[in-house]
Amino acid sequence: MDEQDCGDFLVSSRELDAFELMIRTARSKVEVAEILHVHDLSEDGFTRNFPYLAKDVRDLPDDDSPCT
Repeated sequence: MDEQDCGDFLVSSRELDAFELMIRTARSKVEVAEILHVHDLSEDGFTRNFPYLAKDVRDLPDDDSPCT
């Protein structure tokens, strides 16, 4: 994917790398949703432009609640 496919929210390779790192280190789907909101990216746009990350997010828990 080239940078133009990522939309206006990510304009450089450094920003793209930082975005991917935030998504990969997120602990829940809620945290991912917050990251997408900060970057003004819809869930559909995320899934379409970053299918390899969306696949990883699918396995995350819904929230940050600790397991008891």
